[in-house]
Amino acid sequence: MTYSIKYIPAKDLELIQTKWRELETGEEMTLFQSYEWYVMLLKYYIPEDTHHFESVYAIVEADGKPVMIAPLWIIKKSFRILNKKGIYLIGRYSFSDYLNFVYRYFDSEAFDFLVRELRQKYGTSLFTFEDLRESTSIYQHIVNSYQIIENKEFPCVTLQLPPSLEEYHKMLSKNSRQNLRTASNRLQKDGKTLIFNDDDQQVDRQECIKLREEKLSVKYADFSLFWKYKYRIINRLRYTFPFFTPITHYTNSKVMTAYDEEGKLRAFFNYGYDPGNKAIRIMAAGTDLNFARYSPGMLLMHQFILKSIQEGKLQIIDFTRGDEKYKFALGGELCLNHTVKFSIS
Repeated sequence: MTYSIKYIPAKDLELIQTKWRELETGEEMTLFQSYEWYVMLLKYYIPEDTHHFESVYAIVEADGKPVMIAPLWIIKKSFRILNKKGIYLIGRYSFSDYLNFVYRYFDSEAFDFLVRELRQKYGTSLFTFEDLRESTSIYQHIVNSYQIIENKEFPCVTLQLPPSLEEYHKMLSKNSRQNLRTASNRLQKDGKTLIFNDDDQQVDRQECIKLREEKLSVKYADFSLFWKYKYRIINRLRYTFPFFTPITHYTNSKVMTAYDEEGKLRAFFNYGYDPGNKAIRIMAAGTDLNFARYSPGMLLMHQFILKSIQEGKLQIIDFTRGDEKYKFALGGELCLNHTVKFSIS
């Protein structure tokens, strides 16, 4: 097998659309490896090249046939202390919950060829790949084949949908079932109702952002002064990528909503489908804190899960990064993301 590499600047993404779409159908690919996702990144997130870094797609071909696309953010020159020279992945520090190369089938020899060529081309042996799913072939190959400098793990939660409502009911703990009943009973007792919409095309997405920010502000308020000060320093030293949110910037994203009887938005989940439509990835969520005692987000997602099981089309509901309690209460199981720093000799 003869391997070769073509380097395409990030701004020229459209030139490799056909190749990308052929490779994004692999079993290990997610929404965050889809061509449409990178169209959004190019428009709102990927910065212009500077003398410090560049954004590029490295296309690895085997006997002239594309087998792998590596979306790379390459720091060519260390700057501001925390931004070390090395090879990184496009999508870091963003809403891209899972990072990866794009491939139908993982080719370990193609990967090895690429990292050797990158080392020679950019003069660095340091690679830092963030948010790699532990179950992926690329992660397993790296930890088994390279000199690992650092390997940090981060929680994610995924729900594999069972074939029947009865089996799903058995997946939930006694406490979870009770909490769902309690929330419904509170609504009924207080004379309130919730109206659910699984694909709300009329939702005010700015209102969704507002709910999310209110929830995050409460979470941030619980941090100690030490951690607030630490993160403030880190954010000043680390390169700041342009901000985007899939709620308003990803045109293919959907929003499921829960409104009260007066038409006020009480909870939402922003999500998108993987290529193949067998899984959804939750990208953002929010709950009206003034309505929290009724658990509108839990009830909203619970009814969506029940409906999805009955329809039998969806296989996975992925709550992605974070280990919030509600994810497990709804039947999700812990998965791990890894940030792996490695070098080649």
